[in-house]
Amino acid sequence: MYLGFEYYLKTKRIPLVPLRALVTSTINQKIGKAVDLGVVDFSLREGLILEDLVISQEEDFSFNTNLLKVKKVTFHLSSYFSETPSVDRVDFYSPQLILNSGTELENQLLDYFQSSKLKEVVFHDTRISLKKGDFVVLDWKEGWDIRFKRKNDKIYVSYDNGWFWVPNATRVKGEGYFTNDRLNEYSFSIVWKNYPSEEAPFLVNYLFGFYLQSAVLTGEAVWEKTPNSGYTVKGNVEFENANFYLPNISSYIVSGLRLQEKFFFTSDKEERNYSSYDFQIKIADEWTQAKETLLHKKIEFNVDDLEPLTSSFQEIGTGNRLPLSGKIRGSLDITESGDRNKWFKVLGDIQGENLDWVSSLIQVQNGNLNLKFTEGNNLSLILKSEIFNKPSTLEIGSGLDWSRSKKTDGSFYYPLYSRTKGSLTIQEFVAGNWTPLFESWKKETWEEIKERQEKLIPEEYFYQKKVYKYFLESMNFDLSLNINRFFPFEGAKTLGEAKGNILVKDGRFAFGLGIPKTNSKISMSSYFATKTPNFSFGLSLDAYPWSEPWMDVCGMEVVPGSVTMDYSFASQGSDYYTLSKDARINYYLKLENTNWRGQDLWTKMNLPENSYKDSYVIEFNMDHYFESDYLRNLAVSSSSVDLKGYGTNKSGLYAFSLYGQMGEAKGNWSFTEEDGRCIIK
Repeated sequence: MYLGFEYYLKTKRIPLVPLRALVTSTINQKIGKAVDLGVVDFSLREGLILEDLVISQEEDFSFNTNLLKVKKVTFHLSSYFSETPSVDRVDFYSPQLILNSGTELENQLLDYFQSSKLKEVVFHDTRISLKKGDFVVLDWKEGWDIRFKRKNDKIYVSYDNGWFWVPNATRVKGEGYFTNDRLNEYSFSIVWKNYPSEEAPFLVNYLFGFYLQSAVLTGEAVWEKTPNSGYTVKGNVEFENANFYLPNISSYIVSGLRLQEKFFFTSDKEERNYSSYDFQIKIADEWTQAKETLLHKKIEFNVDDLEPLTSSFQEIGTGNRLPLSGKIRGSLDITESGDRNKWFKVLGDIQGENLDWVSSLIQVQNGNLNLKFTEGNNLSLILKSEIFNKPSTLEIGSGLDWSRSKKTDGSFYYPLYSRTKGSLTIQEFVAGNWTPLFESWKKETWEEIKERQEKLIPEEYFYQKKVYKYFLESMNFDLSLNINRFFPFEGAKTLGEAKGNILVKDGRFAFGLGIPKTNSKISMSSYFATKTPNFSFGLSLDAYPWSEPWMDVCGMEVVPGSVTMDYSFASQGSDYYTLSKDARINYYLKLENTNWRGQDLWTKMNLPENSYKDSYVIEFNMDHYFESDYLRNLAVSSSSVDLKGYGTNKSGLYAFSLYGQMGEAKGNWSFTEEDGRCIIK
């Protein structure tokens, strides 16, 4: 009887063939997409059955991009005997839905469900991918069960992706409702457990406050709206193994951070409270409407121990952790004023205690920081610390203003106008302690030059770079430098005090530092408010004590006791490669009390052994042309040696020709470095 009744309905009451055509034509007309439909069938238990339903993203299937792909859809009929049977429930089995912000399909489906008489719609094992442009909003890789059920004037929703109680499983569940009148009232709750952020990046980034690369979420949230008020979103979530880039600092990534967040959002306010064992950070954003929407941001933070937090900050290029420790706390109050020329008003203070930055390049310890923003955007900063275990004090006073300017794409940027005056006082300065930092800078410089050569990277106009447009264009900076006792290297005698100045003003940069007792000084200057800045560097040393090898020639190191030098560098360019390519370099050098390390070259040239132990004076003039150095007026002398000559340096390989007296002998000597070998002529 069951089979007979089913056969009767299938053949007499339910016209399957016309229905198949009706379904495809209706979908095609309503949303303008191509439709492919497999088998159309009927059963008493499930109702009308559509198998292998596919809807294209386009008007045809030529691009093979699907909008919806469903294994099976069933339509349960309210009555089999009425003249016009209606559908009271629809089930979608294993649907795969791919939405784009331009399709509006989600709104069309919602409108249809609200206006129809369907009592229930159920999605079984659903996978959804939703994009807005190139950004992924949702990407559900695990199947979700979603149920819509109409009751009176409300539509109730429940959703989950499996049994929530299963330990260590990735689970989400929730429920809620919305009204028929275009979401005028709704309430949704959701609970996460071990949920990967990659499946809902838009939602996770909204909760977190900025772009989160990956994390695992556990927590809950409630999203509500009533007819008489705006929406609210509130809840708390724990982020585990969070990985994200710091805003505007692309060289570092935060890796493996664990923290909790409590949040409360309305249409005009967002509050986020981040916390962990060692820190608490509160960020509140509030918008007010004037001629345009203006932001008021308040930031409060208290970090009892920086080291657990900063140890998760990883430098992308090297993998090194941020070597910062200590305590820091403070608050900032930032308000958009609406005045284009004075866009931000900033108030606040930041206090730091026992701050340490200890790395292989630089050591700053026992730092105590006091930074304040007062009325009128006036900044005062006092930082007392020890640099390489030597006391130092930095004091700065500044007046700051941010204007608002529009980019060509319509977005805004905020260039800084600053008027800054300050002083840096260091009790004892040991120049040799800064050698690792100099060597690191030199290595990175040569790597950048090599990369630009190999990849043919074009030169950028400097006045179009962000660092110029945002900070340097309207900077007025004056910092005096005071060193009470200057030491060339550890263990050397003091050269007395050193004084200097750093000045940035009207698109010009100038730096100078001198040691009055020895007439030694260093200077740098640049005019950078142009597409191709010019740059000059000068170094004057007068019998400056030295302890390191000055150069290496054929495996023999030249180690002077003191250096006299008059060095000049001038060039123009926006990057290190252009600066080095167009550089004009010349200098005079005199190395006194010079000894040798390594005797191979001496032995190979059959030079007198007793002359090796002499104390030498080496002097020459050097000119740089087209990536090569040319040494002229070369003189090497000691108590038993008097040599003259010349030399060259091409790509770090030296060649020398000398003539004169060496002990009892007179003659000519020549040697050249080639591919790791020393060729003696």
